[in-house]
Order: sequence, then structure tokens, then C-alpha cells
Amino acid sequence: MDFTEHVPFGKIGLLVSRIGMASGYGAPVATFEKAFHEYGINLFWVAPLRKGANLRALRNLIPEHSDEIRIMLALPAFASFWLEGYVERTLRKIGIEQADMVVLQDLRKPPSPKVLDTFQRLKDRGLTRYVGLSSHERPLLGAIARGEVEAPLDFFQARYNAVHTGAEQDIFPHLPPGDRPGMLTFTATCWRKLLKPKLMPAGEQLLDPADCFRFVLSHPDVDACLTGPANTAQLEENMRALKAGPLDDGELPGYTCTNQQQFEGGLADLKSHVETREAAVEQFLSAQ
Repeated sequence: MDFTEHVPFGKIGLLVSRIGMASGYGAPVATFEKAFHEYGINLFWVAPLRKGANLRALRNLIPEHSDEIRIMLALPAFASFWLEGYVERTLRKIGIEQADMVVLQDLRKPPSPKVLDTFQRLKDRGLTRYVGLSSHERPLLGAIARGEVEAPLDFFQARYNAVHTGAEQDIFPHLPPGDRPGMLTFTATCWRKLLKPKLMPAGEQLLDPADCFRFVLSHPDVDACLTGPANTAQLEENMRALKAGPLDDGELPGYTCTNQQQFEGGLADLKSHVETREAAVEQFLSAQ
């Protein structure tokens, strides 16, 4: 068994590659096209400040491969007022009339009636087929999965990796069996911190990039995981996970769930990065 076969994205049923390509991390057009042609990657994730080569690659691929490609458009929750306009503009730029999926990112509280109305309007207008939610508040996704928070969503997006395994308690056990939402994860390498020897506790095995993705994709409730390569070499490193398949028990690193303190400094850096990105998004939106 390996990860080269496309799988149904939860109850949605769309067949997706086990790894999806996220835009805006530096990879050129040729890298995105290589991901599709050589590795069978058909899931492409597009966000307003993270488009770049991804959009250009999609414009090149869509004319001959529109039936194979799955496009997910993402927008931060703080800009949800612009969701409908963003979807319309991005679809025009790609040259298509409908996205497969739209996800609202980093929502920290239950989606408001206004957000849910916008989701439904996007569907009614034929601008997207499915809608989902991304949140760092994992219990929120668990509550939605259990039906305690009413939100008719088709899929979830959540952080999950060898250090941040909270989804195993807060989300995965609460997904309804047999008819669960699609499950997309991100930060398999913990923003590449899992690849840095100085952050590993003494004596612990260091994962390589492919093993980080193998760890994530080995969980039966994960349909796909995003990667954001900066170049073709990083893409090739990550894609080795597809043929390597699931991790065996003997390959699982001993540091999972044990070295959270090792990453406190990195998480502070990440918070600063997110705040900077949010400010940039606000500036971008005000210029529209």
C-alpha cells in the first residue's frame, strides 16, 4: 500500500491526491506543473496573498485537464466580508466558472449566520460545489462534527503533525463514521521545525520531509495534506512520501507529543508571521 492513489475526500466523494499543492511559498510554475504531470497531484489550494505561480500553472493546466483538477479557494476569516468577491475575482483569473471547494481560514468561533448565508449563496450561484472551515481551535471543529454547533460544512482543514497531534483527541474521534466531512491537514513539517536537528531532544530520531507527510497520511481520518514547497527540490523530497506509504510502528519517532516546549520560540515566531500576514491582507483588501 502507498499514497499514490487518489481517494474520496470524505462524504464529498471528489477524488483527490493525498498531497495538495498550496500556493505562494516560492515554487515556480514548472514545479506546480511537475507536481501534476509527474506525481499525480490534482488538489490545488489558492489564497489571496499566496497565489503567484499556482494561478499561472492552473491557467496552463485547466484547458486540457479541467476534469482532473480540484481547486480549493481559501480566505482568512477576518476578511470573510470579502469572501464572495474574492471567489468571483479568483475564478475569473483562473478562467473557470466554479471552484470545487471554498474554505474560510482560521475561524476561532462558530461561524455566524452571515458567514453561513454567504456559504449557501456561493453554492446557490454555482461559484463553488462545497464549503469548509479551517481553525486552530480544534475543539470547535470537534463540536461541529458532533452536531453541537450547527454548521452545514462539507470538509474541515486543521493543523496536524508529529508534534501537534491534538486533532487525534479533539477532532478525529468525533467525525461521524461512514459519512464524515473531508479532512485536509497542513504544516506536516511544523513549518520545517521538525527538520532542524537543533530543535530535537537529544537522542531522538530526526524525520526527513517525506516521513513528516507519511506520519500525517498514515492516520485513517486524514484524506489529504497540504505542502508548500519553495522550489522543485523540496517538492521532490516531499513527494517521496507517496510511494513510501504509511509509517510502520517501528518508524514512528519517539518525540511525538513529548517536546512541545522545544517549539515555544518557533511558535512565537509563527504568531508574528501570522500578524504580519494579516496586516498585509488588510492592506491588500483596502486597495481593491
